[in-house]
Amino acid sequence: MYKTLEIQKYLNRFFELYRIKVHNCQILYSDTSLQIFVSFYLTTKTISIITKRLTKYSKKLTTPRKRRSVKKKSKTKFKSPRPKVKLETKSFQKIKNKKNVSLNSRSSCQTVGLKGLQEILIESLATYTKNKINISVTLQSINRSKQLSYDQIKNFKIVFKQLRKFVRNPFFKEAINILFINISKRKSAKLLADFLSNQFKLNQLKTDQMTISRKDNYFLGFLKQTILLLIKSHASRLTGMKIVVKGRFNKAPRAKTSIIHVGKFSLQTFNSKVDYHQSTAYTINGTFGVKV
Repeated sequence: MYKTLEIQKYLNRFFELYRIKVHNCQILYSDTSLQIFVSFYLTTKTISIITKRLTKYSKKLTTPRKRRSVKKKSKTKFKSPRPKVKLETKSFQKIKNKKNVSLNSRSSCQTVGLKGLQEILIESLATYTKNKINISVTLQSINRSKQLSYDQIKNFKIVFKQLRKFVRNPFFKEAINILFINISKRKSAKLLADFLSNQFKLNQLKTDQMTISRKDNYFLGFLKQTILLLIKSHASRLTGMKIVVKGRFNKAPRAKTSIIHVGKFSLQTFNSKVDYHQSTAYTINGTFGVKV
């Protein structure tokens, strides 16, 4: 149990550094094998961060180290056998036309970056397990995993027309994609909580406090309106959602709580399946707690 918890902590920290938001992480650890399944969401900044960090990692490996002059002693060395490592990536994008087989440059960069991430992750896990265990890692990206029907596309066009005033904001695309994943897939509260905490952290970076307070209230109003529209749509599998944000809005001396409650949300019945996650955002004006 201790080793699995340490691996879980390392995986969370590893994906946070590359700005990859984890949707689901499953670990199966035994005496002979270690199997990891991770489903994640790629943001707009992840590809640039992955390429930068991979170049730094490759430079560290290629730079020659200075060797000290030491007298060699005759000793017999036994090399430990390396573990069998499996690299598996699940691609859910279907190619309809055979003519359009040539992939875009962005998709090729994503595949190359993910392979490099897999290699770094497996090397670190191999050192932690002392090269005694077979490691297999499967990565699944949920950016374009679901295809919509013709009726669902019509409904979403009506929803987007009501959200015209928020289109120019930088958080619009990612927020709608993540909220759509929350509505359509189970156990996705972690993804939304991490996204909200990251957004509040970005809002608090500017020095002008008046703009910060307006940004927070503006973002919360956007969340209320979008969640109301998406839960009423046909694609939603949720009956209700509750978001609680607590923090020092507008650099106030005490923290305030703002609650977004949409739909039915029964907590006292055993039959209702509730998904819960909590995350914190460390900012200049203190911590912001987010519960979904």
